[in-house]
Amino acid sequence: MKRFLALVVILLSLVYMSCQKEIDWGLGGTGGNNLLSRINSKTGTDSSEVSYFYNSQNRLIREKTTGISGGLTLDNELIINRNAAGVILTTVQKAAALVSAGIDSVVTRYNYNTSTSRYTSSVFSLTAFGFSVTDSAVYSYDASGKIVSDVHYLATGFLPPIQSLKNDYTYSADGVNITRQDQMAATTPGGPMLPVSSQTYTYDNKSNPLILSHEAVLLSRTGLFNANNSLKTVFTNTADPTANFNLDIIYRYNTAGKPDSAFSIRTPPGELTVSAYHYQ
Repeated sequence: MKRFLALVVILLSLVYMSCQKEIDWGLGGTGGNNLLSRINSKTGTDSSEVSYFYNSQNRLIREKTTGISGGLTLDNELIINRNAAGVILTTVQKAAALVSAGIDSVVTRYNYNTSTSRYTSSVFSLTAFGFSVTDSAVYSYDASGKIVSDVHYLATGFLPPIQSLKNDYTYSADGVNITRQDQMAATTPGGPMLPVSSQTYTYDNKSNPLILSHEAVLLSRTGLFNANNSLKTVFTNTADPTANFNLDIIYRYNTAGKPDSAFSIRTPPGELTVSAYHYQ
């Protein structure tokens, strides 16, 4: 049982890691009020490119990441399938890390309540090494319609659904930025939810070049919720304080008041990333 659960954790970690990439929000290039098309970043000898694609209504429908970090590939693709009204129906995630585990892709289905205009839940399933795992997430909202938490339930072929993960989101007083994200997880099957990590953010007063509102939370890209750009991230790992770090970012802005380029320093280890953002 313990070996099986350990395998389950590894499989889900591959999915979550592929979803929750660290992107340095500093931009480069021209474009003013046009759509963000790609971000190029370089850290030492490592480099990455994140490209964005839109439909005719300028809604995001695809995100593609390529690059290398620490000798490992970052290649990842997220395809967002929407209906005519723009509601997300499903996403398809493909990643090199998933392929190495024998998983071609992960399809997530989203449930949407047309009466309240809110996403209520999502679910994905995957099978690897002969085991099947299903992850379901339930979304909770505040009175203003912002997602304040998502609770994940894990089910396997022989275990009933158990709560495995919870994310809590705190917003700025004006509601336009996420200022804190707290994560809790169960360390044993069916055990109590315990703090795992927290992230706090401070912002500039300039425009974020790509804003997805509540969809950013659904897609595990909370940096795309915000109206402004993060200047500082403080990450605290409750389980392993040696993994704590700060991320400080300095921007240069274009004439439209959006970031044009950025220099970010992650401490420790004092690692510098230079990013350039491009618009179409």
